[in-house]
Amino acid sequence: MFNEPRRRRTSHRPGYRIGRRPAAMATATALAAGTLTLAAPIAAAAPCDPWPPSGAGGGGGSSSLGGSSAAPSNPATPWHNGESGYIPVLEGRTTTVELLTGPTSPNDTVDRFAITGTDLGILWENGNADGKNQVHMALGDTMGDCSVDGDQWRSNILFRSSDRDLSDGMRIDDAPMERAGMAKSILPRQNVPGETTVIPTAGVAVGTTQYVRYMSVRAWGAPGEWTTNYSALAKSTDNGENWTEVAGTARTGTGDPALVPPALGEPHSAHTAGQMSAFLKDDGHVYEYLTPSGRNGSAILARVDEASIEDMDAYEFWDGTGWVTDQDAATVVLDGRVSELSVSWSEHLGQFISLYTDQNNDVVMRRAATPEGPWSGRDILLSYDHLPTLYGAFAHPWSPAIKSNGDDLYFTLSTWGAYNVFLMKTDLDELPARTAPSAAARMRAADDSWTRDTPDPADTGETVLVDRIPLPEA
Repeated sequence: MFNEPRRRRTSHRPGYRIGRRPAAMATATALAAGTLTLAAPIAAAAPCDPWPPSGAGGGGGSSSLGGSSAAPSNPATPWHNGESGYIPVLEGRTTTVELLTGPTSPNDTVDRFAITGTDLGILWENGNADGKNQVHMALGDTMGDCSVDGDQWRSNILFRSSDRDLSDGMRIDDAPMERAGMAKSILPRQNVPGETTVIPTAGVAVGTTQYVRYMSVRAWGAPGEWTTNYSALAKSTDNGENWTEVAGTARTGTGDPALVPPALGEPHSAHTAGQMSAFLKDDGHVYEYLTPSGRNGSAILARVDEASIEDMDAYEFWDGTGWVTDQDAATVVLDGRVSELSVSWSEHLGQFISLYTDQNNDVVMRRAATPEGPWSGRDILLSYDHLPTLYGAFAHPWSPAIKSNGDDLYFTLSTWGAYNVFLMKTDLDELPARTAPSAAARMRAADDSWTRDTPDPADTGETVLVDRIPLPEA
């Protein structure tokens, strides 16, 4: 799920990097040598250049192996121009913990799962399915060995992890497998013209049943834009090993509604504002934050009783004052450009937090006392100026700042440059304090701490990019 983000002018303060260079050199050396969280570079194929593997129409080829070996003209990753991406070494309130996938990852995804490149990393707890207390991580379009026909391309994969100590990284237990050394696509595309790929956008467990909301991508457009045929729910009752579509849950987009597969039945609704999602469980409800396809829309909010998650007629929508059944009455709860969103309850803050990339392609966090808001101004966790190719920030549900009173928030992050997934960490105690508005009285005009956007840490020096460790080329 790529689409290189738009550019903006950078404005670094050169003095910050110079003053901290000795510590930076030590950190970069330790990362490259594997003495912190990254193994030494290994010889491996890089993510494959062509995208999509079957050409612009998305037709032909096999399912989980990635389809046709034809060579389309649109490259997926920067390897076509000789670049292989890099690991960013950061100091300050946000740091890189490790590379989770791809060459040099301690998870050895190349040999264990045939993964040299992938993205997203959508996280949720599995509800102790199969008696295993794990976090699931859904990933998007995935490449393997670029030297074989089809590039071992898969539309999506799933990882499972029981690692609770994230300070030294996130170890992957296993994945649903196609064969030894090859993770399978849990939601294969249909292999029909008009469907390029199938991408998960959100996951949640209700009891021990796993649910994923996914989108059928018709075509990639300009950077940050794509069209979808529909979004729908799929579920797994065996801890994510096998998945089936949930009939009656399709919301059609602006693509071809005829591509809704027979297993989904008739679409529930035409709902272009509901193509990408983020799930939140709270007080017996599943809340679903909805955005259009692409990276340019705001978020509206729906909710449903957990037991009724498969019944689309049971969903209610927030209209600004209450919950209604009319989806067209839904009002924006997170304004601006809300791209690849995750929402969690933070025990540390005693508030809900949302993570996404905004109109400036910064990773931002906002806070709220209730799922519908009002949401605070933006705190930038990671700046475009530090990492111009970033996208997709998803909070880890076992972060100390989420599960307990710890101050560390861990989240996954993808970059276009590396086309792989990183584990990042932000110390929430280093963010500026905010005074939440009173429910009983209007907030004093003099106190704008709740509504204002705080400064870019790249400008203040609160986070500093001190080095870049290149990943090996193909």
